[in-house]
Amino acid sequence: MKKSLIALAVAGVVSAPAFAATSNVDVYGKLHMSVSVFNDQETGSEDLQVSSNASRIGFKGSEDLGGGLAAIWQIESGINMDETGGTWGSRNTFVGLKSDAMGTLMLGNYDTPLKLIGRNIDLFGDTLADSRNVTGVESDTRGRNSVTYMSPSFSGLAFAAQYSNSSDSSTFGDATDDAFWSLNGTYTNGPLFVGLGYSDGKALENVGVDKEWRLAAGYSFGDFKVVGQYDKSKSEFSNDDYRAWLLGGAYTMGNVVLKANYMDGEWDGFNGDIKQWTIGADYNLSKRTTVYALYADGENIGFGFGAGGSDLIGPDNEDVSVFSVGVVHSF
Repeated sequence: MKKSLIALAVAGVVSAPAFAATSNVDVYGKLHMSVSVFNDQETGSEDLQVSSNASRIGFKGSEDLGGGLAAIWQIESGINMDETGGTWGSRNTFVGLKSDAMGTLMLGNYDTPLKLIGRNIDLFGDTLADSRNVTGVESDTRGRNSVTYMSPSFSGLAFAAQYSNSSDSSTFGDATDDAFWSLNGTYTNGPLFVGLGYSDGKALENVGVDKEWRLAAGYSFGDFKVVGQYDKSKSEFSNDDYRAWLLGGAYTMGNVVLKANYMDGEWDGFNGDIKQWTIGADYNLSKRTTVYALYADGENIGFGFGAGGSDLIGPDNEDVSVFSVGVVHSF
């Protein structure tokens, strides 16, 4: 990988012509709002929440440098539509070089390779029933001040690697050694996707996770799709293991997508599994606009890893159910 990175960097110096093509700029984004009713099954209390779920706006561009090489950049910011504001460049933000033959090198703030394979198969991603309610969000973050390399595809096989000396402040603490690294390997062949990811580092002081493995897979056959994921992480504090898994499926009927999944997580030495099951339906009004409804029920859980911008997202570590309806528009 080191040779590939050096070759890619050198190519950016020696192959750029004196008069490169003009850079283009694209504006893109996703606006996702939901209305949800939570029910605390222990107390019977209910709470209604309006939340912005990972809404974002971004600017990206590329410049053809010749010889199969391009300069690439992106600035992506989260938007708190249920409140006000957002942080400029808080999401995937980078500058780099891309080569069809040698892959992509990015410098900046970008999703860890471990996170990427989980986001690829989550049927309820960025909703109140996001799989990270159970599988966890500790290593499922972005590496700040990071160097990220993504290989080209070799007959469906690809890999990614990232090194960061400072991670997302919302999840990682100010550890003495705040460096970490993450890897993944993926295989894609038509309807089949399989990914294996790993993250390691002492930067996880606040959440206490030292190492994490993830295996994720998805397969589509006709109108059906099945997905699965297995995670294993180790606590830096207690040396206990946490294991979580999920199974899910979806069926597409024209503009309607019916879907369901079940997730289970368990800490060594903790009395009681963390569980969540979810059913839902999406209705695609167009290629860019979707409305949905879902119902999720959880044990020893707090809903809301998919949401951003709300002060309260469900009771934490309790038996809770949630009914949520939302609208998503991408541009």
